[in-house]
Amino acid sequence: MTIETVTLDQLNLSKANPRKSIDEAALEGLAASIATDGLLQNLVVRPRRGGKSYDIVSGERRFRALGLLAERGEIEAGFPIPVEIRKGLSKDEGLRIATVENVQREQLNPMDEAEAFAALMTKGADIADIAAKAGLTPTTIKRRLAIASICDEAKEAVRNGALSLSIAEALTLGTHAQQQAIMERMEQGYFYDGEAVRRILTGEKPSLSIAMFDRAQYDGTYTTDLFANEDATYFDDAEQFFRLQEQAVEELTASYQAEGKAVEVLTDYNVSWWQYREAEDDEDGGVVIHFAPTGRVEVREDLVRHDLKRKVADEAGESPAAPKPRPEYGKPLMCYMAAHKTLAVQEALLANPRKAKEVAVIQMMNAHDGAGRVKLDAHPALAFFAEEADQPTSFTVIEEEAETFNACLNLEGAEAGFYGSYFRGAWERLSRTSKDAVTLYEAVGELTDAELDQLHCLLTVLTFGQGCMDEVDTADSLFNRIATDLEVDMRDHWRPDEAFLSRRRKDQLEDIAKESGASKRMGRLADYSKKQLVAALVKHFETSKDAGDDAPVHERKGRDWLPDAMRFAVTTAEDETEQEDGEAIAA
Repeated sequence: MTIETVTLDQLNLSKANPRKSIDEAALEGLAASIATDGLLQNLVVRPRRGGKSYDIVSGERRFRALGLLAERGEIEAGFPIPVEIRKGLSKDEGLRIATVENVQREQLNPMDEAEAFAALMTKGADIADIAAKAGLTPTTIKRRLAIASICDEAKEAVRNGALSLSIAEALTLGTHAQQQAIMERMEQGYFYDGEAVRRILTGEKPSLSIAMFDRAQYDGTYTTDLFANEDATYFDDAEQFFRLQEQAVEELTASYQAEGKAVEVLTDYNVSWWQYREAEDDEDGGVVIHFAPTGRVEVREDLVRHDLKRKVADEAGESPAAPKPRPEYGKPLMCYMAAHKTLAVQEALLANPRKAKEVAVIQMMNAHDGAGRVKLDAHPALAFFAEEADQPTSFTVIEEEAETFNACLNLEGAEAGFYGSYFRGAWERLSRTSKDAVTLYEAVGELTDAELDQLHCLLTVLTFGQGCMDEVDTADSLFNRIATDLEVDMRDHWRPDEAFLSRRRKDQLEDIAKESGASKRMGRLADYSKKQLVAALVKHFETSKDAGDDAPVHERKGRDWLPDAMRFAVTTAEDETEQEDGEAIAA
């Protein structure tokens, strides 16, 4: 390294310097230090064309401090400055040196760091390289990159100290419009911390204003706020909203592709927009569709992605404020699966009176009401399918058994009374009749012992099922234990159907296709729309359901495939012993 001397008036500020904000008080202190002790550290410069003047690569603060001294007449314009001249230095190399030098000497404003690091990434640097040369951890680099794409108003607030880093990071979970709305409310005097902003942006209910689909397609109910505008009118059936919104995004994607445009659909909370630039006049720009987990859709056209490696881009795009991903199953789908599983176990109990009596004893010991009477409430799985056109065979078996006893007990004409104006099936008439108790007692007395045992079994069965239907039961619960003892196999009662598959995301459907052997029939999964995937999978499971052991592997996979949520999870004593043995071996 060779140090040369140039004059102050030969130096120029570089537009590429990453520092956008200067602490004026600190600059005054540096000027005073230089006036007293001289310039203790040389500048790094790059010669301009002609070689008579130079652009500053690093040392902007020192140059500005010298400028203050020159303005006050304390030094001349020809004041000699020690510099290291870097010839042949590209703009990208200059940016890297300036960024690292600024970070090492005096902490850049976090927003300046964010934009500088993002610029380095677009020029081919990676996180590990920046971290090593800047003396920062990779985590810090990622946290800065996360805020490089927030709206300009938020960036300015970070630079002037009006916005904390925690709030800036939380803002990455929203679109620019949402970020600007929160900034406006903060300017009006509302107080938010980072956690409050995160809750606002991730807990947003889907409203009419963000729907991309024709509202006539939605057949659920709405909740309307006081003002009854689109922003304050919300879809009650969030799962149906997301299904329709996803379909609308697919249609939008297809329409752009039909025009010959490249389309990228992003589904994370935040998008690293700094990874893209506007297409030049001679370039074909693509379309980026941001379909956020909240249901909001943002579309940007004529963009070109910077040449980043996919792995590097994914690492740099992580948001420190991002919440856990949406659960694999929504509540309506969990109810659907729990109802199917419950009816399958009920059918098995119906054929096993001894096991049903064991269940009855447990329920009677734990289900008394305040007056000492046993409450007989049919399991909600029955109501789930009562008015469906396509009912499981298990429901039909139970309904037919209930009809038999309604006839035996002369309950066909009984009224619903307190419970409503009509019964949803024979099962509800049997369990909720308002017929006179003495008359009912006389009818029960006419039953044979075998009929009485079977009625006792049926009433027990009607009340038994999975404990909480809007959760996936993975515990060693009574329900799972009894289902296992009865050797209930859901493949005998249910096949993956359109009702289940249409509620899966496209990426989940692709995984199902691979796991179930369907991909063997289908070819390239990326070429399928979600609707096409659902149809192909329904056909695959239907075709494979009767496959024998000598059938091709992909058909046997289709025959045997079940989602984990449709299995009965039980930890037996043998399992616990094996686990303990495994832990002992590991130790």
